[in-house]
Amino acid sequence: MPLPKENKKYTYADYLTWPEGERYEIINEVPYMQAAPTWQHQAVLYNVGIKS
Repeated sequence: MPLPKENKKYTYADYLTWPEGERYEIINEVPYMQAAPTWQHQAVLYNVGIKS
């Protein structure tokens, strides 16, 4: 199946047919592409977790 279109409503069954390499989540039947965190973001989270 091609990647989702933003103007269509989707279900979990649709989500299961999408390619595994793409990062999407469905909120209120609308697909949203998730960006992977950068190494800088991960470093900040690591430092915050260590110091708290």
